[in-house]
Amino acid sequence: MKSMNGNNTIQLGEITIKILSNSEALTVAELTFPADTLAKEHQHPHEEVNYVVNGYFDFIHDGHATRISAGESIRIAPGVLHNIRSHDAGGVILTSWTPSRHDLIEKLYKN
Repeated sequence: MKSMNGNNTIQLGEITIKILSNSEALTVAELTFPADTLAKEHQHPHEEVNYVVNGYFDFIHDGHATRISAGESIRIAPGVLHNIRSHDAGGVILTSWTPSRHDLIEKLYKN
């Protein structure tokens, strides 16, 4: 894997994803959201843990919404259909996925 140097940023719609660390086992990223942004509903085979650094968000998963704010975290199991809605401008989440999100890393190096 290439090292995480320089501009490690991917833009997915209005959401900015900055890859902070990546290995075969784990990817860690900082996600920044504008106010009132809804991420596209998706699923993946990775376990996902989200820690809210700033703002508050609704995590929609398993057919229900969970609101979390700065200092709180939530786990999304592999294969679960989910999305995220931000409420504050400058909302920031630290996200980790295991195993590595090779799909995001590939997008990074295509940019």
